[in-house]
Amino acid sequence: MRRLALLAAAVLAVSAAPAARGDALDLDLTRLGAPDPQVWTTLGATAPGQAQLYATQSRQRFALLSSQMGMAISSAMLQPASTTGYSGFAVDLEVASAAVKIDPVGVATAGFRASAWPTASTDPSSLLIPSVHVRKALPFSFELGGRLMWINQSNMYAAQGEAKWAVNEGFENVPDIALRAAYTRLLGVKDWNLSTTDLDVLVSMRLASKGVVSFTPYVAARLTHVTSSTAAMDFAPCRGGGATCTLASSPLDAASTQAAFPTFSQMFYRTTLGLRFTASSVSLALEGTYFGGAALSSGDAYTGANVGSTLSFAGKLGWEF
Repeated sequence: MRRLALLAAAVLAVSAAPAARGDALDLDLTRLGAPDPQVWTTLGATAPGQAQLYATQSRQRFALLSSQMGMAISSAMLQPASTTGYSGFAVDLEVASAAVKIDPVGVATAGFRASAWPTASTDPSSLLIPSVHVRKALPFSFELGGRLMWINQSNMYAAQGEAKWAVNEGFENVPDIALRAAYTRLLGVKDWNLSTTDLDVLVSMRLASKGVVSFTPYVAARLTHVTSSTAAMDFAPCRGGGATCTLASSPLDAASTQAAFPTFSQMFYRTTLGLRFTASSVSLALEGTYFGGAALSSGDAYTGANVGSTLSFAGKLGWEF
């Protein structure tokens, strides 16, 4: 009991500090709990038979967080299959609302939360993600683009690079078809390596109205590969505040309370449906992206949890010229 009380007090004391310095959705991955059963045993928070269970639940929380964060930062497309603009440039101001649906895993233990969203207190239902998006068309129906995103109420941001090839484009009464690849990287979270790779097939059809005004509905079938891991982190938080961590009267060896989440890697399928409106050089678009849910199957370390279905939305105001 003395060991358990010490661990809980250390976690709670340090957990309060980031909330005062950071924003509501800033993350501290150590709040997920240690992914290594040996760390749980060292901290004295569990009986030996429970250490493996708690480590498994910590890894499941990490996988759920990684899955939904990865799909959130890569959710917006906001473009049809055709390449862009009269001179091949597009600059867009965008915003996405990405749903987050993560059920608790296990129970709160020794100050570590059961939530898979490791903030001080807030479990969001969605993420608001404003972004700036620039695209440039190239010869032979190729297009390159880049997007810089910020996650509202946090210090997290993300960068994306993309390439698109319009296999069929510009034929009257025939849909445009394109292949798109995008790589997105999350930034601003200590020790977290999270990225996504998207492979998409887009189909769109430009419906002219009057003069330079047009409507273009589009649909995309999307495969999203999420990859996530961490550096070694210290799960005895009292050390981070400059204090000496002890159990009973013996100092803890730093290496014995450190562990890294192993690489999580999984493919997900999503469908996006959108509509673009253009008038002269002004471009507007709205879209929705549906994810039907999936069971985690990234090796033995991350099985046994399900990612819930979500519906995300995005819109833009842009200029094509």
